[in-house]
Order: sequence, then C-alpha cells, then structure tokens
Amino acid sequence: MQRRAAFRLVALAVSLLAGAACLSPTLPLPPPEAPDTIRLSADNPDMWVISGSCYPGAMVTLFNDRTRQGVVIEDTDRNGRFSVTIAAERCDLVLISQEVVTDQGIESSPHNSFVIEERDSTGVTGEACP
Repeated sequence: MQRRAAFRLVALAVSLLAGAACLSPTLPLPPPEAPDTIRLSADNPDMWVISGSCYPGAMVTLFNDRTRQGVVIEDTDRNGRFSVTIAAERCDLVLISQEVVTDQGIESSPHNSFVIEERDSTGVTGEACP
C-alpha cells in the first residue's frame, strides 16, 4: 500500500515537472547585429550596399529613418547572411529587425540601429559620422 502511494506521488511530481517545462518561455528572437559591411554602390552614388548576419531563413527589414523608406529581404539560402541595397546618405540612421516563421507562428525581433558609413569587417573605413 505504501509502495503504491509512493509511486503515485512520484508519478504526480514527474507529470507536474513535465507540464511546467512545456510552459517555460523561450528566449525572444534578438535583432540582427549592426552590418559588418556597408559600402557605396558602384552603380549609383545614392545607394548603399549593406551586408550582415541574421537568423538563418529570416526576413530582414531595413528602414531609413530620414527617407522613411526601407527594404525587406529573405535569407532564402538559409545561411544566416543578408545583402541589400538601400537609398541613403552618409550618416543616415537605419533601423534593422528580423522575423522568422516558427511552429508557434511568426516571431519578430525588436529593432537595432546603425548609421550609414563605409565599413568592412575591420570597422569604419572612411570618415566616421559624428
């Protein structure tokens, strides 16, 4: 009799812990980091080519705060990289965010921001913005 009661108590504890694990929140999707490469387009001096890292398969959104225009690109290769061309002037503020589709629906990150200035993987290569 005591053995059966102990077994029920253990079974109840295991089921409560398993249920609590399912209810634990997941970490939110972080925003993309600032791009690692920003350069003037070779074809158009009013356009900038911006490349960086994102969550594999994400839809990355860049929005120029001054022009109130932006671009959206999907990482269709699922390699965690994006490259876009956007109209901007040096020192414009750009907001960046990403979205991914999960089993629970669409998960959106908060935005991050950066300024348009020439840079490569070593840092700012031209004149830095104030």
